[in-house]
Amino acid sequence: MRYGWAMMMAASWPAMAAAQQATPAPAAPATPAATAPAPQEEEADEPDIIVTGSRKPPGSVVGDISPEQTLGPADIRSYGVSSVADLLTELAPQTRSGAGGAPVVLLDGKRIAGFQEIRDIPTEAIARTEILPEEVALKYGYSADQRVVNIVLRRRFRATTVELRDTQPTAGGRNTPQGDLDLLTIRQGRRFNLHTTLSQSSALTEAERNISAQSTEGAAVAFDQRPYRTLLPESRSASVNAVYARPIGSVSATLNGQIDITETTGQFGLPTVNFTLPGGGSVSRVLNGGGFNPLETRTSIINTHLGTTANGVTSGWNWTLTGAYDRSATQTFTDVGVDSAAYQARLLAGDPSANPLGLLTPADIGASPANRGYAVSNTGNVNLLAYKPIFTLPAGDVSTSIRVGATTSDFTSRSYRAGLIQTGDVSRDSVNGRINLDVPIASRGKDVLAFLGNLSVNGNAAINRLSDFGTLKSWGYGANWSPVVGVRLIGSVSQQDEAPSAQQLGNPQLVTPNQRFFDFVTGTTATITAITGGNPNLRADNRRVDKIGLTIAPWTKRDVNFTANFTHTRIDDPIQSLTSPTAAIQAVFPDRFVRDAGGNLLRVDTRPVNFARSEASELRYGINFSVPLKSKIQKQIEAFRAGTGPNPFAGLTFPGGRGPAGGDGQPRRNRGDGDTTPPPPNAGDAPTGTAPGENRNPDAPGGGGQAGQGGPGGGFGGRGFGGGGGGFRGGGFGGGRGGGGGRLQFAVYHTWRFTNRVTVADGGPTLDLLNGDTLGGGGGTSRHEIEGQAGYNNNGLGARLSVNYASGTRVNGGTPGNPEPLDFSGLGTADLRLFADLGQQLGLVREHPWVRGMRVTFAVTNLFNSRQRVTTSDGTVPVSYQPAYLDPLGRAVRVSVRKLFF
Repeated sequence: MRYGWAMMMAASWPAMAAAQQATPAPAAPATPAATAPAPQEEEADEPDIIVTGSRKPPGSVVGDISPEQTLGPADIRSYGVSSVADLLTELAPQTRSGAGGAPVVLLDGKRIAGFQEIRDIPTEAIARTEILPEEVALKYGYSADQRVVNIVLRRRFRATTVELRDTQPTAGGRNTPQGDLDLLTIRQGRRFNLHTTLSQSSALTEAERNISAQSTEGAAVAFDQRPYRTLLPESRSASVNAVYARPIGSVSATLNGQIDITETTGQFGLPTVNFTLPGGGSVSRVLNGGGFNPLETRTSIINTHLGTTANGVTSGWNWTLTGAYDRSATQTFTDVGVDSAAYQARLLAGDPSANPLGLLTPADIGASPANRGYAVSNTGNVNLLAYKPIFTLPAGDVSTSIRVGATTSDFTSRSYRAGLIQTGDVSRDSVNGRINLDVPIASRGKDVLAFLGNLSVNGNAAINRLSDFGTLKSWGYGANWSPVVGVRLIGSVSQQDEAPSAQQLGNPQLVTPNQRFFDFVTGTTATITAITGGNPNLRADNRRVDKIGLTIAPWTKRDVNFTANFTHTRIDDPIQSLTSPTAAIQAVFPDRFVRDAGGNLLRVDTRPVNFARSEASELRYGINFSVPLKSKIQKQIEAFRAGTGPNPFAGLTFPGGRGPAGGDGQPRRNRGDGDTTPPPPNAGDAPTGTAPGENRNPDAPGGGGQAGQGGPGGGFGGRGFGGGGGGFRGGGFGGGRGGGGGRLQFAVYHTWRFTNRVTVADGGPTLDLLNGDTLGGGGGTSRHEIEGQAGYNNNGLGARLSVNYASGTRVNGGTPGNPEPLDFSGLGTADLRLFADLGQQLGLVREHPWVRGMRVTFAVTNLFNSRQRVTTSDGTVPVSYQPAYLDPLGRAVRVSVRKLFF
């Protein structure tokens, strides 16, 4: 605990020191001599954005597919999250694809070398976020099984962000402090971002969750091992991520470097020994009380990343060049117990000093050499994507995107087990290419087959030549049809070959004793030795995905949309790890499960294998809507403009002795930088005598803008107090983008699975994962899943509630002659987060200017401490399915304090 808080204080020291150097200026007069037009909501909060000479706002994706959902700054602010990574976590229900994968993430409509490039950007720097369907991924050289999220940044931003947080379960037993420091500057096409994170978590033991003692005691070894077995390991991590972007001539370039270090230590009980007595018989015991340490698994992982991106235009081709190098080094040490051979020999020799029931120490019985595993992965890749409309048809441009790339990877491993050394080396080089073609057929706007609405078709083909798997191919086609405004149908078919990863092929073989496994054949919990690692004999799989999607946005002036997607997936030769010892799987892979003469499970080899085929189909549909709310500040501004109320910003103190100016801290005198923010309504109706376009003191509040020259600047005279295009150098007054309105949001999604079957082998059994079969220890596949979100944010106060529910499943364990069914109950969970942007409380800011840019968050995960209940046919809970095994943490509380220094 002390170590964690020391790390966080060290992380926050530079920002606190900077804050001490910024001396607040005296308070401004209550009634300025010349008051600027009242602030409005920032640019991306407006429902209608007018962009002269462009069909789409800056930063949009290529092609003619419009976003299914667009989030402006007020929408983003309503989530109360800190970074792009946090925002994507909140948006997971909306961004999950029909195939269940994570989305492709773009920055300003362009590819990035890796998610690390934008992961840590504060949400205050985001101008808007767009969520688009899977078909857009094809235009950027990806396969059509991922949705697309486009993050568009503000053109000016500067802030230092410090966040301290601590997480503890309400049942106690674990503590996770964390500290984050982020530096971000965006100006004139340049961007610099430096982010550091330090975190640690204490271990959580079985004793701290009151795991049943029977699970750690056997008939031969009657000792409570719970204090020496961890449910969650102790962990420590540190991360540094740096990004630098700047234009080089007409090319924008980005360089990104990151290093992550993680160490974990888990315990799985004190060592045990079995002695054969001289007169026959045996005795088993736990080596406690003599200075023996618990058996441990210690893992150290160092990940490094270096990425670069370049974007430009050549001869009408918009191109993006990305390159990345990733290295991951993993070391694993697993204790396997003690070597009792010498002591056993003394017993059999009749040594009177050898007492198997007496106190034993490490001097009597030494430790066996630990199993050790080392793995190093190196991957480098370079990709060039080019996009261009190649010719024009009556309905619009025919466009193509072409991607070519090359990848080289090397995975080496070495394991030491029982005196034997095993090594592995898997290397792979590949060259690949993909082409996508979009052809417009009908267009309402161009009056070409207008009775069809808007209709376009697309096709794509890809080839991937691998040094170890030969040539893999993929192809697909689809259609995008909008019969009427607000309705869009997208259909697609794709087929793809996919090779196993280097890790699946070459991971080092590790043997870990004393692992809890539920044996579906006998219906009991077994303590087994688990074998993990890679399988060099894996084959590539082939998958076909058929999808049809519907999006309905019935009102143009209301943020309401309905989406539905039906997906059917068939995979030949799917890759699956053997983590569920059922009778059906054991019959096909008998050598992977070792039992004694009594049928007790002793050893499980979980290394992956190829099944014959799998098939799944599902329908996922949902509705999402957002309602703008007028804030207290907006009402005060309206009263001030009408002459019926005081200036709500009178008496406020500004940092550094300056009034709020442009987003870069300097006055904005014109909009020649391409700013698309429209002037606020009634800009010339200010209640004072300052006319639009009249020169003002650029250092005064509201200065730096001239409405007669294309719109006002930031600050009071711009679009919000620190809003859209202007404001203080950071994210507005109070950590959000200005004192604009709030949001009321709701979203609910339902996934209905119709089929989910796996054929283990040709001529072998077919497993129905929806009706009694399983591939893992967590039961079958839920037929129904519901995800819901509700959020409120206004006047600097916010609340978000997330709920998730998965229907129950059943596993037909045992054998046909001796069934042992197992029921997995449905599970519903709820997460609640409350937050307060203190800087939006103007009265508080007047008294305490230092709260500007500060947010305090109180969050509870698993609000009702819900855990899945697993029972046998007689209602008994198997030992390995005790609730704390399924969810060790349970309900947890997190408190965080976040401060932006502008």
